[in-house]
Amino acid sequence: MPIRFPEEKEKTRRTEGRSAKAADATGQAAPPGPSRLALLIGNGRVRNQRGDGYALNIPGSDKDLEALGGVLGDSECAGFEVRPLLEPTMIDLRREIARVAGDAGPDDTLVIYYSGTSTLGADRSLYLPSIDSDVQFLEATCLESDYVLSCLRRSRCRRQLVIMDGCYSGAFFTHNRGIPDGFCAIMGCGPDEICYCDSNGGFFTRLLVEGLRGGAADLDGDGIVTADELFRYVLPRAKALPDPTTPQMWSWNLPEPIPLVHIRQRVFLSYRRANAAAADVLSRRLERDGYGVWVDRSDIGGGTKWRGEIEKGLTDAAAVILLLSKPALESDEIYKEVARALELGKPIIPLSVEPVDLHGWYKDKLGAIQHIEMPPDGADGEWYGRLRAALRHARRSGSVLRA
Repeated sequence: MPIRFPEEKEKTRRTEGRSAKAADATGQAAPPGPSRLALLIGNGRVRNQRGDGYALNIPGSDKDLEALGGVLGDSECAGFEVRPLLEPTMIDLRREIARVAGDAGPDDTLVIYYSGTSTLGADRSLYLPSIDSDVQFLEATCLESDYVLSCLRRSRCRRQLVIMDGCYSGAFFTHNRGIPDGFCAIMGCGPDEICYCDSNGGFFTRLLVEGLRGGAADLDGDGIVTADELFRYVLPRAKALPDPTTPQMWSWNLPEPIPLVHIRQRVFLSYRRANAAAADVLSRRLERDGYGVWVDRSDIGGGTKWRGEIEKGLTDAAAVILLLSKPALESDEIYKEVARALELGKPIIPLSVEPVDLHGWYKDKLGAIQHIEMPPDGADGEWYGRLRAALRHARRSGSVLRA
C-alpha cells in the first residue's frame, strides 16, 4: 500500500466515505487511495554511427537512478512506485513518459526525473538525447522538452514534479506551449550552465539525495520534506560547489508544496565533546538510513539561544540516544539533557562507547535499560541492528527495552 501524506489521507477519507456508501448499494469495493509514481530516466550515452561504440559517454546516470530510487522507493519514508528507465531508445522514452502521465489520476503524485546528457538546439530549446539518437542530427533525433510538457498538460494529475540533472536544464521552458496546472519543476542549473558529474553520479543529484535521506531538507521541522524545501536546501549548496551551478525552480497553480518524504524518526544525540568522532560516525549512519538526527554542533546556528535550542531538540525527538562514556557521566550538561528528557517522557537508549559502570542517579534512572555497546570507530556489527530495533520499539511504545 503506498504511503499517504496528511493531505492525501484527508482526500482519501472523503473519497472512501463516498465509496463506502456506493459499495453498500452496489456491492463493489471502494477504489484505492492516491498513488505515488516516480519515473526515473537516465541516459549518458549515444551510440556512434558505426554502432560499435559511443559518440557521447557521460558516466554516473545509473548511480543517480539507484540513489534517488532508493530514497523515493522506501516504503516507510516515501512510498513511490519507482520505474527506472536507463539508456532507453527514443520510442521507449516517449512511450513511458506518455504512459505515466496518462495513468496518473487527479489526486496522485507524479515525479519525472532525468539524469544525463542534454543539449541546446539552435532555437535555444532543451533537447534530451536517447541512446539511439544521431549526433549529426541531434535536434531531429532527441526528445524535445515540450514533449514532456505536452504529456503533462494532457494528464489528469495535478501534483506533478519534474526534476532534471543535466546541462542547460534551466532552458526546459524555452518556447513551451503552456504549463499544466499543479506543476512544479526543479532544474539542476541555469539555461547557460553546465552540470557536473563523476562515475558516482551527478553532483546535483547527490545534493537531492542528501536532502531527502535523513530529512536534512526538512527546514520547518514538521517531519515532511516538500519539493519547495528540497529546492531551498540544494540551492545554496549547489552554488557553493567547486564547480558551482544555479538550480532553478518553477511552480504553476500548485495549491500546496508537493510532499516527497517523511522523516522516519527524529532522534536527539546526547554526547560529550570527547566522543565527537563517535557521534559523527553514528549521526551519518542514522541519517543515511532515513533518521532525522539532532546534534547540537550542527543544529544550533549563530546567535540562537543554546538552551532554547536544546529544549526544542528534545521536545521534537522521538527518542534520545545517550553516548555513554566516563566523560559523559561527569558532564553537568549531559545530566541536564537526560533529566529533561526523562521529564518529557522521552525514551532513552544508552549506547556505550567505552566500558562504564553506572552509579548514583544514572544507575537509578538508566540501570534497568539494556545498554548497547558501540565500537568507538562505529565499525559494522550487531550493535547497529540492536540500536535500530530499540528505535523501532521506542516509536511503537514510547519506551525502550528493559534489561
